[in-house]
Amino acid sequence: MIMIGYKLFRVKKNRPGELFPLYVLADEPVPIGVWIDAVEGPRTPEGKVKSKIGPLAFRPGWHLSDIPLAIHIGIKENGKIKYMHDDEVWCECTYVDCYDYQEEANQNGWKDGHFDAKRAMLTRVPEQGFYRYKTSPQMLGKWIIAGCIRIKRVLSDDEVEKICAAAGYKALPRKTPFSTAEYGL
Repeated sequence: MIMIGYKLFRVKKNRPGELFPLYVLADEPVPIGVWIDAVEGPRTPEGKVKSKIGPLAFRPGWHLSDIPLAIHIGIKENGKIKYMHDDEVWCECTYVDCYDYQEEANQNGWKDGHFDAKRAMLTRVPEQGFYRYKTSPQMLGKWIIAGCIRIKRVLSDDEVEKICAAAGYKALPRKTPFSTAEYGL
């Protein structure tokens, strides 16, 4: 079955019309309208994944959410995330749920008879499927970590606000209005 999720992408004025992952493989454009398999990012000698913000935990796959809201990613004001970054956009994506890897991910969380939610993840791409994982205690819900996605479309800020409101949340605003023309969208 095909499911809907939302993914935050970075845009660049010098690369109009292109979308880029936020952190891992951040210089690789991601096409709209075609199925894209997740790939593992390069790893550090310590086993973490290399990213533009430094080493991160190795949880390969596309990270999506149920609504276009990530309250743990953005511009801080007085120590709290208040705004979206001006060079980021939410996209409506589809992902495949042929296989639910949640049980396998949860099994990885057990060690010596104790469950540790931080370990309840996969260290490989969930091919043709997905699982859920909470990467940050500040985030809402859990990420959907999927093996492949298709970007359906870039959402306008108005659409993001409506989707968030329908789910009972307020979308993160921007400090300055987003100019689709400046980014070729």
